Amino acid sequence: MDTRADRHVAPLTARDRILRAWAAERSLDASSLDVALRNGRVVLTGDVGCHSDRVTAVGLAEQCAPMHAIENRIVVRAYVCDPEETDADVGARVARAIALVAPRTAVAVRVLDHVVTLAGSVASVAERRAVHAAAARCSGVHFVIDQLTVAPVIG
Repeated sequence: MDTRADRHVAPLTARDRILRAWAAERSLDASSLDVALRNGRVVLTGDVGCHSDRVTAVGLAEQCAPMHAIENRIVVRAYVCDPEETDADVGARVARAIALVAPRTAVAVRVLDHVVTLAGSVASVAERRAVHAAAARCSGVHFVIDQLTVAPVIG
């Protein structure tokens, strides 16, 4: 007997749909973004590392909540970069920051012209977001390319 009809699944809210879309978009550091529903409006808040991330976040919100007015309060973090700093210096800073948020995770960090590429495996989506955010917030990092995979630890 099929019991699917007996199950009651609450529909996703606009906030839920937007947060899921942001989490699924690998090019977007959405770790500091949030959504609130106020007076029939969708209010987007938080900060991102570059203008393209802001455009991506707003575009995804518009797709997920087409019947709502979108109020964009997302700001772009200032890009702090010392042109004399080497990629090795930036990479070491990023590796230290990642070790603080995910001490048992082995993430490979490559840096070229202040663009950080993260590779390896993490235990959860939350850990992936934390690692990405830690890298993105390091001074000298212009952009983060996230090539991490999620592979839950069993045992």
